Amino acid sequence: MKFYCGFAALALLGGVSLQAEVPELLELVPEAKGYELIAKLNPTRWAADGYQTDRTEMLSGDLKRVGYLLKLTGNDGKMQWVFTAMDPFADTAAKVAVPYPGSPTFQTYVTNLEVASNVEGVKTGTFEKGNIEFWGCNYAPGNGKQIPGASSQSFDFGDAPTGDANYGSMQVHNFQEKQTVFAFNKLQANQNCDLGIGNSPNGNPDWTFTSSGKNYKSAELYIVGKYENLTVKEVVALNPKNVRVVGTTDKNPLSYAPGETMTFTITTELGGQKPTLDYFLDWTRSGDDGKTEKGRAKVTGEPLVIKTSIDKPGFVRIIAKLVDKNGRSMNTRELWGQAILSFEGGAGVQPEKLTAGAEEPKDFDAFWQKQKARLAAVPLKYEMKKVEPKAGTTPKADVYAVTIDCAGPRPVTGYLTIPVGAKEKSLPAQANYFGYGVGAQRPPQDGPADRINLSINAHGFLLNQPDSYYSDFSNKIKSNGQIYAFDPKQNSNPETAYFNGMALRVMRSLEFLKQLPQWNGRDLIVSGGSQGGLQTIWAAGLDPDVSLARPNIPWCCDLNGSSKGRIRGWFPGYVDGLAYYDTVNHAKRIKCPVEITRAGLGDYTCPPSGVAVLYNVIKAPKKILWFQGSTHGFVPKNPQIFVQESK
Repeated sequence: MKFYCGFAALALLGGVSLQAEVPELLELVPEAKGYELIAKLNPTRWAADGYQTDRTEMLSGDLKRVGYLLKLTGNDGKMQWVFTAMDPFADTAAKVAVPYPGSPTFQTYVTNLEVASNVEGVKTGTFEKGNIEFWGCNYAPGNGKQIPGASSQSFDFGDAPTGDANYGSMQVHNFQEKQTVFAFNKLQANQNCDLGIGNSPNGNPDWTFTSSGKNYKSAELYIVGKYENLTVKEVVALNPKNVRVVGTTDKNPLSYAPGETMTFTITTELGGQKPTLDYFLDWTRSGDDGKTEKGRAKVTGEPLVIKTSIDKPGFVRIIAKLVDKNGRSMNTRELWGQAILSFEGGAGVQPEKLTAGAEEPKDFDAFWQKQKARLAAVPLKYEMKKVEPKAGTTPKADVYAVTIDCAGPRPVTGYLTIPVGAKEKSLPAQANYFGYGVGAQRPPQDGPADRINLSINAHGFLLNQPDSYYSDFSNKIKSNGQIYAFDPKQNSNPETAYFNGMALRVMRSLEFLKQLPQWNGRDLIVSGGSQGGLQTIWAAGLDPDVSLARPNIPWCCDLNGSSKGRIRGWFPGYVDGLAYYDTVNHAKRIKCPVEITRAGLGDYTCPPSGVAVLYNVIKAPKKILWFQGSTHGFVPKNPQIFVQESK
């Protein structure tokens, strides 16, 4: 990707350029002359697209002023804008641009603050001082800088960076007026970022946790600067769409012995590009032994080699991220959960020897017999509403919106498809379960021609409702301020745990399928990914009629594995009540074949150690496909796949 000095007002004279104006800025603030464009971006597409224009490496000289123009057009078509400028708080263009995880933290006063805006209530003019909060990490409401008038209870113009994670803050404040000039937070959230001009009318004044980016039809952020002795050079930057970071091991990554050297070779494939800028691989080694190492290696055309080991059964995790010289991650358009170009993978020592971190409850079977009795007390009544096909189409299957009475707080809801003209006892049946979250479930246009297919949501909510319904529903099922299934108080009792109603709906969904006249009485398949994989294991463990289970990246495996020092995944904190829902305890009871269709060696939502424990306890025929370089939501092109199988 070449960046040329292509601005109409730019001329090179002996290596010194005349400053280019920024038309979008001059249109709104005619007196803002002499500014050079540093970068332009859409905050609501930042994680997906990065900069639309990036001149941070092209510009050099003495930075004398830095400014930010934010233009927001609401869904109502009204445009708001603010321009603010100040004496520079850093010496390079890259440092005054959008923060990123690991970037320098700027929590400081700034001088000669200027503010111009069309937003009612925003104080405009020139002020002796203001303050900024620029960082790529999480932050807390405590007034860490002791900004006069700031609250230590709410997020406003005086907060405190925590140094961990990647929520991020890009905020300019006029603290003398107790006002946020503009804020761009939750930097990796695209349309769900926090974005606004002035103080937020609702919630925290600095827009934290508002997810307000979705309220704008368009958003533009221009970062500009005034220079003395400015020079502009042509640079060739990497186009991340044509780059791959690939990692391999010197042998099957599941076959290492304790203490044996693991050799990871990380190759950066540039796709024939020859950048003039320097790039690096920032790498981290962590593992189930609690040890961490970090390093940085320049991308030179030679691979990065990392040698490590672990002296007990468990996994090593390797992350190598492609970054520029400032440590800023390269953006790329990939699958959800993968906003940076990186290798995330690993290797294991004797995974077949891993055991669960918690003992199974002694009354496990008695508990589930009680739940089945609760379910049996509710008659199997249901409603099937046919979904009419689109005009002019000839679907292979009839589609039905289904509601099934169930024990617990809500019914089973989902969509059923049955092949057109199916005869009695002629077809296999399959139940599909969904991943974590609360999103609208819409009717499919068709279904498979070779089986009955039932897809149910995890919650029993109404089908095909406006998005606002699902947003409200998500808030209603929170418990003690925690997202669903994450409240330790609720989870301490297995009968009040959110998973209880979910498991009851899983069992009832299978009872419903088995009474359909078209089911052949023999083939009952269950499948799902992530939370759907968790439900798939429940289904196969709780219903002996299931003939095949196909979980994908199964969630909540070995929930107390961290008690043995293993890296913890993203799932509810362990309390004893959750042992009744841990996949490991259900998997012991499965009688049918199990095919784990993907387990990621870089997946630390569902860590490989937990999935290995799950696989180990299955006594039925089983198969698992381990994907190198795969995280929870990302699979590299042409992945290395390693298969374990036991008949």
